[in-house]
Amino acid sequence: MNCLFLCRRLSGYFHNCIRCFADAELRAQVRIVAQPNAENAPFRFEEHARIEILSRTEFPDDSIGCVIGKTPPDYVYLAGWADPLYRKIGRRFRRGIPVVMGMDNQWKGTARQQVMSRLLRPWVHTFCNRIWIPGLYQYEYARRLGFHRGRILTGMYAADCERYWKIGEERDFRNATKKLLFIGNMWQDKGVVELVEAFSGLADAYPNWRLVLVGGGPLVETYRDTSDRIDVLGFLQPAQMTDLIAGCHAFCLPSYHDAWAVVIHEACCMGLPVVATDVCGAVCAFVHEGYNGFQCAARDTQSLQSALRKLLSLPDDELAEFGRRSRLLSGQITPDAWAAKVRCLLE
Repeated sequence: MNCLFLCRRLSGYFHNCIRCFADAELRAQVRIVAQPNAENAPFRFEEHARIEILSRTEFPDDSIGCVIGKTPPDYVYLAGWADPLYRKIGRRFRRGIPVVMGMDNQWKGTARQQVMSRLLRPWVHTFCNRIWIPGLYQYEYARRLGFHRGRILTGMYAADCERYWKIGEERDFRNATKKLLFIGNMWQDKGVVELVEAFSGLADAYPNWRLVLVGGGPLVETYRDTSDRIDVLGFLQPAQMTDLIAGCHAFCLPSYHDAWAVVIHEACCMGLPVVATDVCGAVCAFVHEGYNGFQCAARDTQSLQSALRKLLSLPDDELAEFGRRSRLLSGQITPDAWAAKVRCLLE
């Protein structure tokens, strides 16, 4: 069976889910078409005998045959509705096979969304017959686009659970020095400025905590070597982060907006307590207030500092219990479950 995944940029976690599917379905031949990755996130992917990765830049908007190859697909996934070539492929096959559109837009109920959902409703069904969303924050949008509940798949994004579960197995919360971890693009809209300000304001009260910033972007050089309590490491490949993550004790993602934020799922897999802004889609599944972490308002240093104060004030045994609960919550979505949803549509 031939499966075609038409992506924007290919992330490490999405590639891992496709690998999981290919490993479970030995008959599958997979072709992935994706835009080149951004310079600040140059992921490298392991080769797989039955997975082919092609660059979207190689194909003009009318090159349907070149994308499909010699054998028609039995399954098509297309990322969103923006790419005209992807829409053309969806239109060609939607009446005969599963054509699944991925969408991570959160429903916010704005006037623009109210109007656009009515306009898009008949149109999106011309190039797909199912929709795949990450979770609760996207569900209302999918329904307003006219998809029946039976045609809405959830759990579109999944962390590499097995890998991160192993990293968190040996964590010791009794360490004298503790580390608060941030992983993400070092851009202002990831809340890095607020995080540095909030942590710096708490540094004297919690002298045993350090802040570790991992990710590429323009703010790397802004904050590198500015404080002896803040480590700025830049972009790291996933394989480079194992020992680093194992030595951390909590995670924070203060984004201004994040449709989902798989990194929150990854942090929970690692058994880390989490502080995150309530605009991140993944908090509805993985950050339960006062249970395994704390939520805060976006763009609000005081709200973030208040949430961090609650976290950093936890004694070692409670911090460990928060981490244990994060691991429990992380099993809600897995690459195996992701792969099973693709396989079910092929049966």
